[in-house]
Amino acid sequence: MVVMLPIVLFVVIALVDLTVLIKLYRVLTMLRVLPEKDTDGDSPSVSVCIAARDETHAMTQCLERVIASDYQKLEILVLDDQSHDDTSILIKSFAHAGVRFIEGQALPEGWLGKNHAQAVLARQASGELILFLDVDTLIEPHTIQRLVHYYTHHAATMVSVLPIRNDHWVVSNLFATMRHFWTLMRFRIAQPRAVANAWLINRKEVLKQLETDDSLPLSVQMETTIARTIARHKKYRLITSNEWLGIRYEKRWLSQVETSIRLLYPQADHNSVKVAGLVGLLLIVLTPYVVVWFYPWFMGIIVAHYLIAYYYLSQVWVRYRLIGALLLPVTIVQEVVLLIMSTWKYNFGTITWKGRPVRKK
Repeated sequence: MVVMLPIVLFVVIALVDLTVLIKLYRVLTMLRVLPEKDTDGDSPSVSVCIAARDETHAMTQCLERVIASDYQKLEILVLDDQSHDDTSILIKSFAHAGVRFIEGQALPEGWLGKNHAQAVLARQASGELILFLDVDTLIEPHTIQRLVHYYTHHAATMVSVLPIRNDHWVVSNLFATMRHFWTLMRFRIAQPRAVANAWLINRKEVLKQLETDDSLPLSVQMETTIARTIARHKKYRLITSNEWLGIRYEKRWLSQVETSIRLLYPQADHNSVKVAGLVGLLLIVLTPYVVVWFYPWFMGIIVAHYLIAYYYLSQVWVRYRLIGALLLPVTIVQEVVLLIMSTWKYNFGTITWKGRPVRKK
């Protein structure tokens, strides 16, 4: 019986690897955007809406990228959500380029900060479409034109984009969390998980959702809540970025950790049993790195892990992909710790979002 245990373990991990590979391939193929020729038809107006709080490290680069857009019918609105640094000064310095500054007010009772900021931006916007953009998400001059073309071509109401990682900070890239990986692995057309970095939506639709859905003010994943409502009518699309679309993502390691702690437990439906299942699965995947010292033939599993990791990273990272794949065990250990911390803090501690408490739904 004892002799059989490593064989059973080998088979179980091999099946997990195969399942992950098949799922990744299917989802990445499904969500891939192919280059298309832009049409010359009448384009809808777009309001780029950016909620910012303590963003001096990234604000300038983000706005410079948006201002450089070649989209003609464009307005840019940035709300400073009571920053403690010089974010508001940076935003106002772009007034000459047409950036509209909106001063955030005290957060009303019953709202999360970013949700309220985006609600204010949506009501202030005048475009037919709204592109909600995170400050750490960067675009190319052609991005909005191509994203709007995809939106109209597929008759969508909402499109969210999983961006390419393009960090110049080596640590931020190599020790990136698995948040976007989980988005892909859990993706279902009928019950999608949206991505908050960049999402394009019909302005009237988001205003309607804000008026009719009482869960949105305190939803830690507001964009996912809206996406699932729209998905009932088959009008929601999640896509992965690429060089053609040009939506990139840079986020410092500590910010990634804070975001994961805030999102991992809600993404598991506030269910500790589901979190325990994910932790157990990750620990099983880690097992070969320990038992290979006793059973060298587990090296085959380790090689498979590296190949799958490199395949995934080649689709979503611009640089450091080979090293990132080799650091897979470290990434998994980090994710186990983050899952446990997220669950613990939601149940026994305090979760904050930009210095404000997050209430559990």
